[in-house]
Amino acid sequence: MTQVRGLEAMLGIAGLALGCAARGEFAVSSLPYTPDRHDYRAFRELHPELLEPNYLPFMLHRFRASHGEGDVLAFCRWPLEDMPIPVYVPRPVISEAVQNEFDPKDPDAYVAAVGAALDVWEAGLGGLVGFERVDRREDARLQITLVATEGPRESGDRQLLGRIDLRQACRVHGWETEGDRLAVTFAVPEVRIYLADRHGLLGADQVEWITLHELGHALGMRRHSPIPSDLMYEMVRDRIQVDGLSVQDANSFISLYRLANGTIFARMVPGAEMADPDSHPPSGPPRLDGESHEDPRLGFSIRPPAGWLRAETARGMVAVDGATWDYTASLQVIVQRYPTIEAYLDRYESSYRRHGRVLRDVTLEVDGYPARQLMIANTDLDVVEEITFIEAGDGRVFVVIADCPLDATDAYRPWFDAMLASLEIWDVPKDWPFSPAPRP
Repeated sequence: MTQVRGLEAMLGIAGLALGCAARGEFAVSSLPYTPDRHDYRAFRELHPELLEPNYLPFMLHRFRASHGEGDVLAFCRWPLEDMPIPVYVPRPVISEAVQNEFDPKDPDAYVAAVGAALDVWEAGLGGLVGFERVDRREDARLQITLVATEGPRESGDRQLLGRIDLRQACRVHGWETEGDRLAVTFAVPEVRIYLADRHGLLGADQVEWITLHELGHALGMRRHSPIPSDLMYEMVRDRIQVDGLSVQDANSFISLYRLANGTIFARMVPGAEMADPDSHPPSGPPRLDGESHEDPRLGFSIRPPAGWLRAETARGMVAVDGATWDYTASLQVIVQRYPTIEAYLDRYESSYRRHGRVLRDVTLEVDGYPARQLMIANTDLDVVEEITFIEAGDGRVFVVIADCPLDATDAYRPWFDAMLASLEIWDVPKDWPFSPAPRP
């Protein structure tokens, strides 16, 4: 089976399959779908209201029609009329064998941690989803079970701390009579949270974080985010915890719950010819966006290329040619608290150089400030990185990282130079979030 990309994936190509599938039944497909920016671009053209950046393609459910006309990729989530979702959280029973006699854990603290996680989702999605705590299991649509045992182990040293079964969460009943979408129902009866790992009982804050992640699956996300800073990135025991929903998390779930339930993302038709992915390097003179990205928090502005997706980050911004999870080239601006370029590179230069072979190491000026630029070829990934360090002289070092495929370096270089030339550095804001270090 090959994948249909572009607008054809959602329009005329599957017309015959649509008529046949409507008379059949659907089952959850076991075949994976590899998210692709070109599929997403076609879907976005039909739905310009989507919030970006997002990882919507990683939230898809894949269904197979009973007559073999091809698979359908669609979104599936709790109906809005089910809000608020009645949730039952039974108080866990912690046995003496598990309890730490020197640092006993309060079962009610774990119940409160689950409540805090529910509150974070409600606030983060602006009220699009809601939860109502109930005191009896028979009144609930979702039970969050706190299991006071060590989480089960999978292959290797991987340990599960949360478990949810999504295989039967979404059911397809056919096609909606109006609109091009599937008629679906969605329900998740239980989320299991394990309160212990091999070291003993977890803290309440850890349980809140695990519950936050599992609730994302319970709200409709079948897979994981590909971005490590997201709450919905695949959890591993020792990864750094994140503080609530990221911008990508919020945008993805808000868009999911604003789309009509059962909305079709694409159809995958057997034997259809795969279209050209259309990921060519740019040609002609650089065309920058007419609107600058301005960051009053950190004191700078920059103009990314026209059409590139841009997003604010904790210490700057990122712009990509594609999607945040599938792109050809990117630009990052990171503002660091260091008095000089030398002080910053004393700590980090070796890590940059480990990425590959240094093609260029020069000094220059950017917006009138002293700068140093490294160009590094990573032959393992077939990527070239151009890293420019700019010393603002007031406790800030700006790190501008541009990257693209090695074989597209000559095509992207003028665009990188134009972006760098558009950078304007402002005075340190009064509410500067990172206290500047004084010059030595």
